[in-house]
Amino acid sequence: MAKEKKILLSTLQVTLITLFVKFLGLVKQSVLAASCGATMETDAFFIATGTMVNLSTVIFSAISISLLTIHTNVLINDGRKESNELINAVLKFFIPVAFGLTIVVYFGSSIVAKILAPAYQGEELRLLSEYIKTMSISFVLWCYFLTINVILETDKQFVQGKGQGFFQNVFLIFGALIFYPRYGMKTLVYAFLLSGLTQCILVTWCARDRFKFVITKKKPNKYVCSLIKVAFPLLLGNAMYEVNTIVDGQVATSLGAGGASILNYGATINDMVVGVIVASVSTVIFSHFSTWIAKNEIKEVEINLKRVLEILTLLLFPIMVMCIVAGDKIVEIFYGRGNFGEREIWMTYGVVIGYAVGFVFQATRSNLVKVYYAFQDSKTPMINGMLAIVLNIILSITLSKFIGVAGVALATSISMLFVTALLFVGVKKYLPSFTLRESCKELFKGVMAACITTIGAFALKSILSVGLMITFLIIGFFVVTIYAILLFLFKSDNLEWLWKGMCRKIKGE
Repeated sequence: MAKEKKILLSTLQVTLITLFVKFLGLVKQSVLAASCGATMETDAFFIATGTMVNLSTVIFSAISISLLTIHTNVLINDGRKESNELINAVLKFFIPVAFGLTIVVYFGSSIVAKILAPAYQGEELRLLSEYIKTMSISFVLWCYFLTINVILETDKQFVQGKGQGFFQNVFLIFGALIFYPRYGMKTLVYAFLLSGLTQCILVTWCARDRFKFVITKKKPNKYVCSLIKVAFPLLLGNAMYEVNTIVDGQVATSLGAGGASILNYGATINDMVVGVIVASVSTVIFSHFSTWIAKNEIKEVEINLKRVLEILTLLLFPIMVMCIVAGDKIVEIFYGRGNFGEREIWMTYGVVIGYAVGFVFQATRSNLVKVYYAFQDSKTPMINGMLAIVLNIILSITLSKFIGVAGVALATSISMLFVTALLFVGVKKYLPSFTLRESCKELFKGVMAACITTIGAFALKSILSVGLMITFLIIGFFVVTIYAILLFLFKSDNLEWLWKGMCRKIKGE
């Protein structure tokens, strides 16, 4: 119980700061939509910044995820001095790699731009190429940030790693409001890069008592080779996800001007949910998984994984209902002003629904895959991910022909269902006693509560004739209240567990 309480408190802390950062992200997108609209320039900006960050993440998150498990083992078994040497060795090896990638992308920016947007010609292609060239230094910034952040996450300090989104949102908001009217979109590209530099400074300061730079070292750290061996399959899997993102962008740009921006605006609302709830939980639970496995406490992994999946599913159901029923209101509240008109609102609403139906699958996949990574198995998620990505690409191209940009989002949700099923089949290899058979009854209660709530919410929406914000608040209150009441009437075990945990917290137990 003490361990579950510690995880719950860590998750709550990360969730609150992430909620604030993601809300700030929605404000940022709202400001960008109102100031810049959905144009060729915004398409180029979102494609360039999104691609460069994704490429940086593809490579160096593979390193950091693998490094976390190795760093945890070294710290527990060999002490802080050895772990410090490990981090130094990783930096000395991968920072030059990051600089090499920067040089390649900088001089090959026109080729990269053509790959990302084959439909672009002339000024469109030149603009995208220019943005990519400026963003190429992202490789170095992300390499450093993700490596140093491993030190903090090993010590169960997760908040500092969320500063990247905070700085990015703040800098882009000020850039759009103050500098964009005079200097144009290039200002926002520089603001994006400045946020990355600021985050590097933050994690360096926060890790100052646990990490010291070592300028010289006689021999390479013995763990770097192991790190590369574990990280390589994960890197390939991440690369396939980036190929998937590129194809999604190509499909969106082929649907006409503004298509890529619409997909980005809708994905931001999806990221608000996935980033706040799913990513917060998986970030915390992965660190604990690595520690338990290092101590051979496999039963703790099984118990907590089962609990996390149940609670996440029950928590995401009402959010999914809100996106399906009132997604148009959400889009209008955040984006419906300035150059963002009714057509753009309805297109973005379709994207929101497409992503929403896959919330539960994204959550399940995100936490299941962390089990594999904690056991230093990156090959199985890579193979499963590649199969899912092939499916996603086929579905994105096919569905977009019938329902436009929303088809790209829906394809993502369907592929998430597929990869989740594959991960469930293989996880028994590491967690022999893990099963969700006992959870079926609990999850069925959530499904029934969500279905009944959805029907009631649509009926309520059809008769409301008040203002936009009032309508949204009424529907939101209705969905949360009715769903919670139904879970209570159905005697949900997790609802009772959460209630008892809150009562113990209030009493100071």
